Amino acid sequence: MDLSRRLRSRGHRVTPQRKAVLEVLQENEGVPLDPEAVFELTRERHAGIGLATVYRTLELFRDLGVVLRVHLHEGSQHYEINTGGHHHHMVCVSCGSVDEFDGCVVDDLEESIREDSDFVVTSHCLSLFGYCPACLTAR
Repeated sequence: MDLSRRLRSRGHRVTPQRKAVLEVLQENEGVPLDPEAVFELTRERHAGIGLATVYRTLELFRDLGVVLRVHLHEGSQHYEINTGGHHHHMVCVSCGSVDEFDGCVVDDLEESIREDSDFVVTSHCLSLFGYCPACLTAR
């Protein structure tokens, strides 16, 4: 992914802060991170970065298609690097672990919606909530 080209094509500068946020997201591929976690990890390599800068950068990256917004918990936004692949998440309501799963039943639903209503779904996010094997055994 050429972040420099994407940023410049939309009139944005390539800054050290944006590069640091991108590096954190790339190093944590497949792990949805909330903005505070991105901030803490980015601050380790760029001490002067502020939380507001991380929030703005994540939203800019989302607008550019660099990251995906993932809905894991009510009211809590998470982000992960957009690898172009498609997956969903299983969230343990006990320990909070998050695992990916492939396969998508929503694709068929999108096609049905398009045929029935002419509404075109451009994206979707699916998270399943339950108990991971370790927490289920502990219960």
